[in-house]
Amino acid sequence: MEITIVLFVLAVVQGIAEFLPVSSSGHLVLFENIDFFHSTIHAMGEGLFLYINVMLHVATLVAILIFLRKDLVKLVTGFFRALMARNFSDPDLRSAVYIVIASVPAGIIGILLHDVIESLFSSPTIVFFMLIVNGFILLSTKIITIKNRQIEEMGMMRALIIGFFQAIAIIPGISRSGMTITGGFLLGMEPEHSARFSFLMAIPVILGAGLLESVKMLGRGVPSGFVLPMTGAVVVAIIVALLSLKLLFALVKRIRIDVFGYYTILAGSVGLAAVYLFR
Repeated sequence: MEITIVLFVLAVVQGIAEFLPVSSSGHLVLFENIDFFHSTIHAMGEGLFLYINVMLHVATLVAILIFLRKDLVKLVTGFFRALMARNFSDPDLRSAVYIVIASVPAGIIGILLHDVIESLFSSPTIVFFMLIVNGFILLSTKIITIKNRQIEEMGMMRALIIGFFQAIAIIPGISRSGMTITGGFLLGMEPEHSARFSFLMAIPVILGAGLLESVKMLGRGVPSGFVLPMTGAVVVAIIVALLSLKLLFALVKRIRIDVFGYYTILAGSVGLAAVYLFR
């Protein structure tokens, strides 16, 4: 029963925090410091927890594919049409290239500094502090001059810069969507295009993270009775993620992602206070 409760809580947290700019990694640390979740998660064992992470990555990937299905179909068909016609100035081909370029920095840094990043999860103080930093990054979106550059107008250098913004978000407590959308604003992207690019470039990163964790699972078994509740948790994560994406895009259009900044500053401050008061 305890495992089922934890599964569904993790599914809701994943669905909300993976896409809203509040840092899913930061919230995982928050929950791991609650005694009930801490004891239940550690009782699962490393193999089972890896399985949960892989399945929740699958859920978030499915949610993005559903939400951006029209963009993806347009990009893929346009990409191959342009290649066959050797039309290298085609906007869909350029957009696809920029997405690939933007995905590279996070992939390289994630592989090279994997152990260092993993060690940061063991320090709640660092995570809570980074949640506060994340909040101020989001608040900065209210003072950035908004422009109207489209995805296909980015250029390789801007795509690479946004890729480095995404790479910074590997640090637990820093939101990937918050960093990349803010980076898009700074580079003159139209708000909704900034959000679309943020989640299109997330697809290779989420897929890569899921594959890395899947490799770690090789040779590990999963209890047969665990499959059904995990399936239910995946469905919950997909539904919550789709709702989160819809909310985020509505707020991005209004340039109001700063509202999440107040929340992460509060969450980080409360977390730091708890660490120093109860250690």
